[in-house]
Formats: sequence, structure tokens, C-alpha cells
Amino acid sequence: MAVFAWGANSHGQLGLGYESEMSMEPQRLKKYSFTVTSVRSIRGGGGHVLVLDACGQLHACGWNNRGQLGLDITQDNISEFKMIPMKFFKDSPIDLMACGWDSSGCITSDRKLFLWGSNAFQQLGVCHRGFTSVRKPMQIQLPGNDTPLRLSLGMRHSAILTSEWKVYIYGRMKLSDNISEMLSIVKITQSLLVVKIASRWSEEYCIKNIASGQNHVLMHLGPIEDNYAEEEKNTASKRVEVFGDNKYGQANAFQFEEKIIRLAAGWTHNSVLLKNNSVLSWGRNSYGQLGWGQFTENHAIPMQLSVSPVIVPIDLHLGSEHGLMVTKEGDVFTWGWNEHGNCGNNSTNNIATPTLVDLPTACKIAACGAGFCFAICAKVN
Repeated sequence: MAVFAWGANSHGQLGLGYESEMSMEPQRLKKYSFTVTSVRSIRGGGGHVLVLDACGQLHACGWNNRGQLGLDITQDNISEFKMIPMKFFKDSPIDLMACGWDSSGCITSDRKLFLWGSNAFQQLGVCHRGFTSVRKPMQIQLPGNDTPLRLSLGMRHSAILTSEWKVYIYGRMKLSDNISEMLSIVKITQSLLVVKIASRWSEEYCIKNIASGQNHVLMHLGPIEDNYAEEEKNTASKRVEVFGDNKYGQANAFQFEEKIIRLAAGWTHNSVLLKNNSVLSWGRNSYGQLGWGQFTENHAIPMQLSVSPVIVPIDLHLGSEHGLMVTKEGDVFTWGWNEHGNCGNNSTNNIATPTLVDLPTACKIAACGAGFCFAICAKVN
């Protein structure tokens, strides 16, 4: 197996061992701190990358001006992957991780929450006085000792979904004047909000998953109990609610006709992969990031991704303003903003329709950062 990366590389975030303006086509990495066959997931931020392996270890490279690599060093950029010492996480294996613009976080297998990087807006959950940057993973205790289940990070906020189906939002976020009646919002402090399903619907719905955009949080709902009838479970699993800025319609909520399999958030748009293999997106579209074939300012209702019906998508990722889809056959398609070659098609022209990326073999794992992409492919000679 081999690792490929393309797009913006001004902070060394492609892991190629050097910094450059961009790589407009996939480049194969030659050196990294992880075993390729053991990679579980990849996440990208504004200019940094985290890789999680099967042993629960984290590996990082790229931009480090705020300590977002978690290596406890002051060097601004690291152009080759390095492993974050496990002792920083009290020797607990990592279960999942997330990247924001210049912050990072993870949840360990024993459900401990760690955050690091920029804290300029108290997005790490601590007073920023003396903690504007945190260069070493810091354990964060949620109010009431709630247990963290999922994590997503945006431009200036961190969102944590708990086992009680509440979402804690630390930091700063622009808010829409129109908040869904399905959501209950409680302001704990100037930099901490709690979002949960309003009591009227709390016996039917709960928040099952989250994804963060620049200034909004996308929430996938599900049934509150697993013993619901299958029809009721599917109905509950077809809905998304959104909290935050709605300048481009990205905070509009929807009930889809099919069950949601994947959800993703870009800076100002959202996408969902449905059970019937369709991909629907809504929000800003000035770079073609909705992928439906045209450049328009925005679409407040979901638009279907413009791909052949014979293509079966299995994974979906969004950068700040571009998208990436992996198909059942292992093909990778990209679309949207392409200023840094982040669509990998040897061009910097924006793309309104998903375009096949030229990779040597089938893709197994992929990911997006703000203006770059990664793909791990099957064995390459």
C-alpha cells in the first residue's frame, strides 16, 4: 500500500518532507512514522494532518504555529509525519480524532477527551489567559463529568457529543437568528453552549453524530432507543439539524427520504451520503463545491451530486470548499475549489462536477484538509 497527497503544501502538510506552494497532482509519500496497512483514519485541518493507526497511536505533520500537532515543540512547520507520544494521552489508545483550523482533539478508548492547539477563543474549554496556545494534548473534563462520544472542530469552536446525547460547544461561533424549534440551547458561560433535542421531541429523537463547519455544527439525528420498530428507526435516522451561521443556507435542517449513511461539513456547506447511494449537498456554491454542475452563490436546499448512477459511493469528505468521494471500486472523485490544486487534476481551475483523480490503484482510505487531500491506495509497484 502507498500514501498519496495533493493540494496546498505551504506548511509541509502533505508530508512530502518539504514545503512548497502546492502539488496539483497526487504525490507519493516516501517517509512516515506509521505503518500504512495499519491506518484507520486520516483527518485534515487548516494546514495540518492527523493519522490514526490500529494501535490507537496518532501521527501528525504540517502547520504547528499554535501547537496543533500536539508534539510539544515550538517549530512552526513539520513536513514529515511524527508520532505523538502516547504518554501525552496517559498511555490510553486513541479511539477517534478531529482537526479544526488550527486546533486538534481526540477521544481515547476509555473515553477521555484531549484538546490542543489554538485556544484564542477558548475553543479548548479553558480560560485563554495564559493558554492562547496549547502545544501538548490537555485532558478536558466536561461539565457534570459527562462522557464524550464524538468530536468535531471548526474555525474557532470545538463540539463534543456526549453519551447523554448533548453537544457541548466551546469557543466562538456565529449564530443564525432562526434556531430550529427541535433544538434546546443553553448558554453556560460566554464561551460554552449546550445543545440538545428539545423536550417535546426528546423521547423520539437524539443526536447521534456531529460534523463541524467554519461556524456551524451539523447534527445527525437517530432514535432515542434501539428497540424502536425498524420503520421508526429509519425515519429518525433520516433527519439532520444544524446549529450556527446560516449566511448561505448551510444551517437549514432537512428530513431526507432515505437513511443517512455519512455526513460531512465544509466551511459553509454540508453533504450527506444516503442509503440509496445518492449524495446531497446544500449551502455555498460559488466554487462549485456542491458538485451539481454549476457555479452559483448558494443553494438553501439539497442538490444532488452530478455523477453517473452506476457509481456507488462509500465514503465522503469535505475540505473548506471542495469535496472528495471514494467509490465502491476504489475510485476517487473531487470537485469544488481548486486554487491550490486540491482537486488533484493538474489544474487550479475550480470544478463544478466530480472529476476522477488519477491514482495508480484502488483507494482504501481518503481524507480532506482545508485545501488538500490524502489517499491510501492498494499495493503499488
